[in-house]
Amino acid sequence: TSVEKESVTFNTNIPIEGPVESWMTAIENEMHASLHNITKEGVYLYAQMNRIEWLKQVIGMVGLVGSQIWWTWQVEDTFHQVLQGNKYAMKDLESKLSKQLNDLVVIIRSPLDHIMRKKVNTLLIIDVHARDIVDNFVKESILNSKEFAWESQLRFYWDKNVDDCIIKQCTGKFRYGYEYMGLNGRLVITPLT
Repeated sequence: TSVEKESVTFNTNIPIEGPVESWMTAIENEMHASLHNITKEGVYLYAQMNRIEWLKQVIGMVGLVGSQIWWTWQVEDTFHQVLQGNKYAMKDLESKLSKQLNDLVVIIRSPLDHIMRKKVNTLLIIDVHARDIVDNFVKESILNSKEFAWESQLRFYWDKNVDDCIIKQCTGKFRYGYEYMGLNGRLVITPLT
């Protein structure tokens, strides 16, 4: 349970007995395994549900990671649509992302419990950044996923081959860490952060 009272249930109970370094290591390993499963389930549920209802069901970190995975997929799918001849695909995505933002603004103005308000507020910050990136792609005519403007973005993927979340930026690539930190607030994202 986090400071904000958001809780995560482990897949397996870990006995607290024996040397502290042994059971603490077991807890850490179970945290990673449980959060991997929770994240995977959340990522797959995203496509099947209304986004706001989905956000209500998942823990905050899954809301962020899942949204970033699906945003990456949407942008790359849009690049593919552009290559197939849909010259308005990026503009259409920009409109869709703006609608998502407006939906979150409506929700944040309604009565919400503390946990949901924090999840929506954090997602708003990430979504503004995501929309601004796509808005810049429209303005700068970025039409290919191989362009530096896209490669330089922090991109999240669910790689089915390794059954894991992979994060890429330029030539860097690493696996997501599945470390639970609760619903801590997000910094405002600027070109320097």
